[in-house]
Amino acid sequence: MENISRFRKRLVRDEDTLVHWMNNSLQCYVEKTTSYRFACRSVLLLFLAVSSWASAQPSRQLSTGQLLEYYRSLKNPAQQRILSDELHGGKCSFWITAQLLDQWKDLSSTQRMEIQALIQKISLQKDTIIGHFHIFYDTSGSNTPALFDGEGNQIGGALAYVDSVGAIFNHVWDVEIGILGFNPPPFESGQSCYNISISNRGNGDYGITNFSDLISGTQVSDRYSSNIDIDNDFIGSLYTTQGIQALRVTAAHEFHHAIQLGYGWWGGAERYAYELTSTWMEDVVYTDINDYYQYLKDYFGGSNRNSGFWQGWSFNSENYDGYERCIWAHFLTKRFHTSDVMRGVWERMKNQPFLESTNNELIARGTNLATAFAEFTYWNYFTADRADTVKYYPEGNHYPRFQPLQRKIFQSAIDSLGGDVYSLSSSMYEFDVLSDTLTCMIVNVEVDATDGGTRKVDIVLSSDVPHAPYQEFNNGLMAKVIVADTSHWRSFFSQGILRDTIIRPSLVSSDVWPNPFRITSSQQLHLQFQEVVGAVDVYFYSSSLNLAYSKPFTISNHVIAIGSSDLKSNLSSGIYFIIAKTKDREYRWKVAVIR
Repeated sequence: MENISRFRKRLVRDEDTLVHWMNNSLQCYVEKTTSYRFACRSVLLLFLAVSSWASAQPSRQLSTGQLLEYYRSLKNPAQQRILSDELHGGKCSFWITAQLLDQWKDLSSTQRMEIQALIQKISLQKDTIIGHFHIFYDTSGSNTPALFDGEGNQIGGALAYVDSVGAIFNHVWDVEIGILGFNPPPFESGQSCYNISISNRGNGDYGITNFSDLISGTQVSDRYSSNIDIDNDFIGSLYTTQGIQALRVTAAHEFHHAIQLGYGWWGGAERYAYELTSTWMEDVVYTDINDYYQYLKDYFGGSNRNSGFWQGWSFNSENYDGYERCIWAHFLTKRFHTSDVMRGVWERMKNQPFLESTNNELIARGTNLATAFAEFTYWNYFTADRADTVKYYPEGNHYPRFQPLQRKIFQSAIDSLGGDVYSLSSSMYEFDVLSDTLTCMIVNVEVDATDGGTRKVDIVLSSDVPHAPYQEFNNGLMAKVIVADTSHWRSFFSQGILRDTIIRPSLVSSDVWPNPFRITSSQQLHLQFQEVVGAVDVYFYSSSLNLAYSKPFTISNHVIAIGSSDLKSNLSSGIYFIIAKTKDREYRWKVAVIR
């Protein structure tokens, strides 16, 4: 994010004057009185919609009858809101669209035609082109826009609102495409600008990005053009952020959905990746608005939250929409000091789903998804009153504390806590010992797990010395983590409430990848260390314990990479034991080599 700070101030400063400049200078500004209809070009494509963000809630499976009832309510916005809340408990509608896609093949032709007719957009009275965008709006009736400030005070009418839409969306274009380097979104067929409509979407509904034309190409994922529909005033009790501030974050969020659809669509199971990226983008473009704070309790836990990712849910769970996982993008961009890491993930998503794309992008940067997810969990300890805004999240002092899955008072010589958690998950366990608190953060790093089941983890705290490995605290107590397969787990311990008392041991030995290592097709063998940097001597022993290869290396970002050319001339096919020695530690691995 190295260029964002330098450009953001200029762009935000210029945004207020951009409207006047556009109205007087842009040759492509036109206004027509002809009506415009965003019609359905393909029944299937129209139903693929990336909805506005809203309060994230666990999704529920709807019957065909419930889906039909919902879409019949579209002609009655008040009933639509009531029905949506009854079915979902929140304000986001894309989960319903995703379920419609899943059930589409089961609907009769009559039901499909009925739903198609129900979701047709109404005609709007006026249109104008401002910069990169073709904007459609009304000047009379219920869809007429009005401009409000962030406090709910009206500061302009329809034309002022439309001018602001043009200025804000062009500012978003400048940041997301001009500075960050994302690809422009594909325009709808026959269009030379991106289409935006303004309508009365109802209290709490910010906007929606609609899929349109399927774009042919050679990449694996399907690409689509799109259009955006946004609310006409962003005023109402269900808007956490209101007025022009809501318009700004909506533009940043929805426009990146449009960009994403140009990279590719991977289906409902990947929807969280689209939402986490768009929610992160709100803060990149408009860092002072911070609408995303409202979703973080669904990840970290907090008041009025009896479920969430703090309970050991899989990171790629479909239980929540994805807004709360924007914290992952905040972590990656701060950890690597650039937003290019997220752009790199999306470039790879042309041909790979999100987690695979992320893992490959991280490998290219000297680490991998398992290592980064463990570090991400560690960072999530440093929020709220424990925040370090220089070393970790810049806005972490505004984030909730990560809530413990279990907590108890330690009153005997030995006691334990434990839980059933999922793959690729984080969970925290706390023992209260007199005036002290001992905390264990547990990370499961099974990136490729597909079984969907839970994994048992137990943390035993004792005054007696357990079998190694274990963590010893300053008060003489020792903690041991018990899991079935230690290669899939990491742990971090802390003692006390101050951030400078954190201890950073790892539960298990570090990683080696790829394993097996295929000399003819794998370019490098990676070894991961607890040390960030430093010298290390590496030794390969055959299964008969003969030294086959040795060499000194330098650790960079916890990792060394051994080139296949080095190993090809020294190793034959077989099992090898690797011993690596740093100044303070010794590491051991076993790897299969295939020639």
